[in-house]
Amino acid sequence: MYIKYENLEDKIAKRLDDLFGVKDCLIEVNPGKCILPPKYKDLGQRIKNMEVRPDDVWLVSYPRTGSTWAQEMVWCICNDLDFVKAKSMIGQLRTPLLELTALMGNDTSKLKDELGNSVEQVENMASPRFIKTHLPVPLLPEQLDSVKPKIVYVTRNPKDMCVSYYHYCKLIHGLHGSFEEFCDLFIQGKTPIGPIWDHILGFWEQKDEPNVLFIKYEDMKKDLKGAIRQVSDFLDKHLTDEQVSALEDHLSFNSMKKNPALNLEPILAMMEKQPSKETNPDETFIRKGKVGDWKNYMSEELSAKFDKFTEENLQGTNLAFETN
Repeated sequence: MYIKYENLEDKIAKRLDDLFGVKDCLIEVNPGKCILPPKYKDLGQRIKNMEVRPDDVWLVSYPRTGSTWAQEMVWCICNDLDFVKAKSMIGQLRTPLLELTALMGNDTSKLKDELGNSVEQVENMASPRFIKTHLPVPLLPEQLDSVKPKIVYVTRNPKDMCVSYYHYCKLIHGLHGSFEEFCDLFIQGKTPIGPIWDHILGFWEQKDEPNVLFIKYEDMKKDLKGAIRQVSDFLDKHLTDEQVSALEDHLSFNSMKKNPALNLEPILAMMEKQPSKETNPDETFIRKGKVGDWKNYMSEELSAKFDKFTEENLQGTNLAFETN
């Protein structure tokens, strides 16, 4: 299958350029109507054709769904709870984001040179590889269907996802528009990565495949120990009660927020976007870790719009999300 690249509709393109302060900052990538920086043209076909290994473990998600939390859980379970390494080696080296080079395509800092080519990094990793991606099903490597490595898909209710994504784009990608403007584009499927429901339902439809585990952020928040056991069973790893408790502590919000290997402080410093110690919690990579934070940002009208957006797209799927 060949990847196709198209310019966005003029009106949408201008809105995005104004929001991110970069001309021609995003394009549409098909199949999937994915919204990505033009740099993806250098990587898209290479990703589609890349070799998949049977002992790979893939962590797939739309951005800001708890994927960093889940990737840390997966990596620790598969690496004998090596918390020393988990705190000393940044997540991008342990579980690289496959398309990071493209996502940072508009960045002007020294970060891109420091990180190198993310696809090349994944290709050259020793097995077993732990690979993270925000790409939708149509853009993922074709060999995933035949090789069938373990895939953990994590998702989150769209209201909290959108709030978190807005603040992430402000912190990392220089977004300077209003929250309402961002929400409008999010609902249209025109924020970076693209339509959320195609992304989520693409894996919801595969949830019964033996190599796919579909988990929700809200369930992890409600019962982290249960989520740890669910993921470890899926990965064919046995953990004792003591190990589960130790991993639960490592994955606590406070522990994650303080861990420089996960909180992006070294990377933010390279981007010259290092938040101060007294900064607003919204201006950090690991923000609040709450379910229902959307209530602090959405008007009743906007909340109702998201409810309708969710109901229309989930009708007949048996998929539902908790928002409180």
